[in-house]
Formats: sequence, structure tokens, C-alpha cells
Amino acid sequence: MSPSAFMVFLGVDMDLSGYPTLIKDLDGGYGIVINSNADPALAPRGMASLTIITLANYYDFPPRGTEEYLRRKREAAEALIRRAEKIIPGLSKHIIVSDAATPKTFERYTSMPEGAIYAFDQSIETRRPYFKTPIKGLYLVGASTFPGGGVEAVAISGIICANDISGWRIKAV
Repeated sequence: MSPSAFMVFLGVDMDLSGYPTLIKDLDGGYGIVINSNADPALAPRGMASLTIITLANYYDFPPRGTEEYLRRKREAAEALIRRAEKIIPGLSKHIIVSDAATPKTFERYTSMPEGAIYAFDQSIETRRPYFKTPIKGLYLVGASTFPGGGVEAVAISGIICANDISGWRIKAV
């Protein structure tokens, strides 16, 4: 399976339009996506919507719904926000709304074991099934098929399949 992640979603009363939409801190092991820079309709003028993400181990979080789980989730969110403040100083003082997702959250909403965010392992050695099957009329699309996990890859798998079913082909120029 692929790794899982811990994500913090924030609405802040800061203008972050001067920052890039995607900020990667590879040394720190996390990334920031300022969603409202990609789509200004996601936050009122002078405010921002952002997501902070890092890889996480499913077993680092207690069972969902327990006090221990909620405490661990809160602590992990606070720690990730502190890390992001190295790039966006004062971030924690401007939070209006926040939410967080643990590997257990991803498991709950996607039914992927251990909250795998890309379904199966994303490696060259992993051969994902193609959309065509030996059963007439049965097609496979999604994160567990070619070309892989992630929003873009899942959309591409659906487009490839739909194009094949409809007979659409790219013509050579």
C-alpha cells in the first residue's frame, strides 16, 4: 500500500496572495498548498484557505473517537502548524477555522487500508490493472488502477476509459 498522511486545513485572516500556491519544505518533510491562491473564490478578499500536509504512520494514531485520538490529532495539528510558521510567520495567530485529517480519517472516508492516500504503492515495480477486463462491459477506473492514485491520476483513468468506450481517438497531425 502507499503511505498515508496527516493534513491540516485552515481558514486564516491573512492575505497570502504573495506566497506561491505550492510550497514544499523537503527538508522539513511537509508541504503547504494555499488553495485560495489557485482559486480566489475559496476565501474572502484578504483571507486565505490553505492545507498543510505531511506523511504519517497509521499506527501513530489511537482508535478514532477516543480521547487519546483527539488529543494526538490536536497535538499533531499544532506541531504541523508550528512547522509551517517557519515559512508563514504568525500563522497560528490568524486561524479562524481549522480541521485535520489523520490516516484513520482517510481510511474512514476512502475505505483504503491504513488510510493509504494513493491506494497501492506508487512505484515503477507496481503494475496496476488497466481499465479493460476480460469481462465484456466491465471496466476499472480509480486510484487502484492505471495510472495510479491522486486526484489527477484518477481523473485521467476515467478519461482514458471513457474515450475508449466512446471510440474517441486523438488524430495524428
